[in-house]
Amino acid sequence: TGYKMKYRLGGVSEFEFDMVDTSPGLAVTIGVAGWLEGSDDSAWKVWDEPLCDFASDGGEAMALRWESAELRKLGGVLVNNIRSSIETHAVTFAGTAIVGATFLALAAPRHLWSQAGWIDNSWQVPENRADKAGKILAETLAQRVQGHRPVTLIGYSLGARVIMVCLQHLAEMGEAGKGIVETAVVMGTPYPADAAKWEAAADVVAHRLVNVYCKTDWVLGIAYRASKFDREVAGLQAVALPEGNRTIENIDVTGLVGGHWDYRNQLKTLIQLVGLSSGKIGATSSILSKMSRAVTGSVPPVPGLSSVAKMVQGAKMPGLGGGDSKEAKDSPRTKS
Repeated sequence: TGYKMKYRLGGVSEFEFDMVDTSPGLAVTIGVAGWLEGSDDSAWKVWDEPLCDFASDGGEAMALRWESAELRKLGGVLVNNIRSSIETHAVTFAGTAIVGATFLALAAPRHLWSQAGWIDNSWQVPENRADKAGKILAETLAQRVQGHRPVTLIGYSLGARVIMVCLQHLAEMGEAGKGIVETAVVMGTPYPADAAKWEAAADVVAHRLVNVYCKTDWVLGIAYRASKFDREVAGLQAVALPEGNRTIENIDVTGLVGGHWDYRNQLKTLIQLVGLSSGKIGATSSILSKMSRAVTGSVPPVPGLSSVAKMVQGAKMPGLGGGDSKEAKDSPRTKS
């Protein structure tokens, strides 16, 4: 179906679904990657372990394979160039090879400006393709090829943008776009934090629309603000909740995510933290729940995390107006 929709709507060179899991159950979960790492990486590899090893409603899990060549180029810049450069800079600055995620987040900003050209050049093309892929995903879901089963969408970085564009396109369809998506989780999202846009997207989500963000995601701040000139970016801050909101949620993972490149490595942990089930099974590990809340300040902090939370909450993005504002060939697993 994805192959047919790609040629019907055009604009992307790759748009297909890879089966990841075929557990018993009604739900359909679709993971959308934001970048890939290396020539042997694939959408299936990104989502295989995270979507097979968490408490859920069961059902099929799929990985959306889109624009893999461009996502590998972006991953090469984020991981090989940007992250390694920042880690080297941080180690030199700190005088030690033991560099934690929070220190990296705080040491990165000034050094990142020298990498801004790399970020901008590798970001533009896949961002444009993400918008097109989002519309194709919406059209595909609207055809009900998945039947009338509840759909959960989850993505990070540009994969999260694919999902938000998809929801916007479903909203533009009116009633035809409703009753399809039950839950959507977007992490490190390069998309405006505009309340009206999120309210429109939430209108076609039956249960939960979750914005997972990191206040010290300097890469996202530089890349997205440079290309779109939006001051408020969802992946950097909480989205304003409309009156009577029952759908949109904000989860601050500052301190758990060391940088934009970290979302891929932390997928399993983040999915456990957020929860994907319609029963809202969030934070299957109590320590994850406490860590998240310690950073946001909503519960007494976990010992050793209070100083991290304080450091991160006080961090600002210099010069940007404030930090608040094997492809489809592998066999799917089956859980018992």
